[in-house]
Formats: sequence, C-alpha cells, structure tokens
Amino acid sequence: MKRLKEGFAWHFWIWLPVLAFVLPYLIDKTHLVSNNFKIIGLMFIINSIYSAYTGFYLRAHGAFWYLLVLWPLAIALATWLGLFVVLYGYFFALLYLVISIFTYTHGQTDDLDYSDQIPVDGGFKGDR
Repeated sequence: MKRLKEGFAWHFWIWLPVLAFVLPYLIDKTHLVSNNFKIIGLMFIINSIYSAYTGFYLRAHGAFWYLLVLWPLAIALATWLGLFVVLYGYFFALLYLVISIFTYTHGQTDDLDYSDQIPVDGGFKGDR
C-alpha cells in the first residue's frame, strides 16, 4: 500500500491533467500562441520533459511501473477529445510512453545482481 501511496503524491500528479487537458484547452481558446507552439513547445518540449520526470519520479519513489501508462493514456484521451491534432497526438502519446519507460529503467544495469555473486560460506577469513 505504501508503494501505491508514494506514486499518487498530489504535488506530482496534479500536473497530469494540467498538461494534458487544461493547458491545451487554454491555448486553443485564447489564440495567443500559434499551433506551432502547441505542437513544438507544449507537445514536444514540455510534455517530453514531464514524461522523463514521470519515469524518474516513479522509480525514485519505488512506485508501480504500470503507473507510467497513465500519462500517455491522458494524452490519448485529450487527443480523442480534440485538444490535440489527431495526426500528432497519438504518436506523441506513444513517444511519452517510450520516454517514461526509458527513464524509469535507466541505470538498472548498474544494480547489483545478487544471483551472479559468489557465495562465501562462513564469511571471509583474515590472516591470523
């Protein structure tokens, strides 16, 4: 239960609906920025950074790996609702999944593999 609680910290997951639903909606309604900013700035740069942060955060807090899927699913839902261009939205959702999986699994080759270590029965014996 603690692992689930660590993964659902409010200060982290509050950004998921903001970046997936609120910000694209505001960009569409205000017309202050162009669609190029929406595609390059929001979908590529900001959301890719959030995807990397998602992987790092979930790994650092020991949360379940399948929570990585929530962010790309939110983007796919926002694309289905028309907040993102269909041509790009689903591909970016897949990209965000790949980025978050890569950052979640990054550095695991440096972890100790206890099954490959040589057992020492009775401990080390010093020169006496």
